[in-house]
Amino acid sequence: MRAPGRLRFAGRYVTRWAVDTAGVLLALSAGTFALVLLARGDPAAILAATRAGRSATPEQIEAVRAELGLDAPAPVRYVRWLADASTGDFGLSLRTNTPVGPEIADRMGVTLGLVAGSAAVALVAGVAVGVAGAVLGRGPVRGALRGGALLATSVPAFWLSYLLVLVLALRLGLVPTSGMAGPATWVMPMAVLGLPAAGALSRVVAVTLREALDQPYVLAAQARGSGPVSIVLRDGLPNAAGPILSLAGVTVGSLLVGTVVVEQIFGWPGLGAYFVHAAAARDVPALQAAALALGGGFILANRLADVLQALIDPRSLRDAGGTGPRAAGRGRRPSRRGGTGPREEAT
Repeated sequence: MRAPGRLRFAGRYVTRWAVDTAGVLLALSAGTFALVLLARGDPAAILAATRAGRSATPEQIEAVRAELGLDAPAPVRYVRWLADASTGDFGLSLRTNTPVGPEIADRMGVTLGLVAGSAAVALVAGVAVGVAGAVLGRGPVRGALRGGALLATSVPAFWLSYLLVLVLALRLGLVPTSGMAGPATWVMPMAVLGLPAAGALSRVVAVTLREALDQPYVLAAQARGSGPVSIVLRDGLPNAAGPILSLAGVTVGSLLVGTVVVEQIFGWPGLGAYFVHAAAARDVPALQAAALALGGGFILANRLADVLQALIDPRSLRDAGGTGPRAAGRGRRPSRRGGTGPREEAT
């Protein structure tokens, strides 16, 4: 496809990506706002009681309500918040009376570090177990690996967290029970997030790699004298990378969302714990900003996986926006048998 056609297709894809992302974030913010309104409790009463140190009087509650603008109708409050958020102003936290934006930024680094470490655990363990499951023949080792992967994906995060605390911290004394005071405190949170992701990734790696190793080019590589390791690394994994990258994007997004539980259990001062505390106090500005940050991170992780997959195989984007690279140019080329054939995917 010629350069102008590629540019037009890339422009349409980026435009649709931006519109879809904005729509999802808008729906997420509106849904979060609605759920807070439906929840029990009055934010003004909670904050007034916190300030007074005891049960607040109706006059104090009404004063706090007027101060925070909570006396306005709900649609008006949401539109005001949305207009300010579009300029980067997420308002003041009802709990701390400080700007929400800097609080989110301070905690984001902790959460991203935990997600990066957990993703590394998932990638290394998942690919290693998946490759072993693909190259090993039927036997007890392959069955054990498959059973372990299934068990890892089935265990709830909170149950695995308490199990690791009981065994590694209380029984063996290898790591602290909670907190973020050194490298040892990273072990359990990364294991809780990374092991279930590794189990899911290993299954995809095993299936896709097994299919790739059954292709004719592997027989050709064997005929050339390539060793098993070279065939897996040079011929098998690159051709199985598409589905693996797709799952990796979803996995990283799921790790980000999973920090809501893990950070609360292990006492980490990250974005996940911030979200839980904001929800408990019905801190609407903080809760909406945290939800947008977590949702935006999930979307970004999936989009980056799409881009990486497109770099490996540009045909993976051919249906993006309802048109493909060939359709963005001069149309598909019909095959000799009529209709469209394999040549329609060539660029």
